[in-house]
Amino acid sequence: MNAKTLKHIDDTALVFEGGGMRGAFTAGITATLIEEGIDFPHVSGISAGSSNTVNYVSRDAQRAHDTFTTVADSPEFGGLKHWVHGRGMFNVDYLYDEIAQPDGDAPLDLDTFLSNPAEVRIGAFNATRGEEVWFTKEDMRTVEEVGRCVRASSTLPIIMPTVTIDGDTYVDGALGPDGGIPLDAPMRDGYRKFFVVLTRPRDFVKAPIKPGVYSALRLAFPHLPSIAEAVARRTVAYNAARRKLFELEEQGRALIVTPEDLAIDKMEMNVERLEDAFDAGVALARRDLPRWEAFLGL
Repeated sequence: MNAKTLKHIDDTALVFEGGGMRGAFTAGITATLIEEGIDFPHVSGISAGSSNTVNYVSRDAQRAHDTFTTVADSPEFGGLKHWVHGRGMFNVDYLYDEIAQPDGDAPLDLDTFLSNPAEVRIGAFNATRGEEVWFTKEDMRTVEEVGRCVRASSTLPIIMPTVTIDGDTYVDGALGPDGGIPLDAPMRDGYRKFFVVLTRPRDFVKAPIKPGVYSALRLAFPHLPSIAEAVARRTVAYNAARRKLFELEEQGRALIVTPEDLAIDKMEMNVERLEDAFDAGVALARRDLPRWEAFLGL
């Protein structure tokens, strides 16, 4: 999975939605972009999209594949036993630290990540302050710091233990005002064109939260009411972000990539189904690559 000669883009930001293990589809897109040498100047991601962001910026197509497929075959990946021991349904120690080490199952090429000139924005929700925070490369100078920021962005409340950074508590960036689609960061940085990879079909509309979720979160986090409040707002925020995105598409300012038939959910741990989702992303990317290149002016 080696990249071709880089094709530099100047005016378009790359945006990765989250979606848990639905990110296996995104990983197929990510790997193809890397292999084709399509080089964006600005990359933003939230939750699982932050993992794809790191893999893309480190220009590692093999890691893009492995972190959403083969690692799920490890007994350390996740499950109830890890949740009971405080590591989360997805084992945070394994996913955001151990695998990225030089001797890990998916080593991170930190040098390439840091030397890539692309701007990086990883969104996480600061539950202490009740606001979205955008991590940059300045916050990610070591493998451990990269893992900490990605973990903060990806921390599903209750399902995974919260993250403390500089005394503040962080949870999933999808609880921010973008609802999990990180358009705000590149727009604030001055970009007007966007290549956006979503993990839901084009016609998806997010339903309201289930009864009792708000109360359960208030009970679970009595000293952090912003978590329950953000979850209560997320449906409106997410659907609004999608509407805004499709308006940008109509204006010719956004190219939106969506899965056509993704038969997995955010908690998927079956390697075969994850491989199928990855392959679906690759197949779609290969089919639509000429249209993408036309949009990007390549």
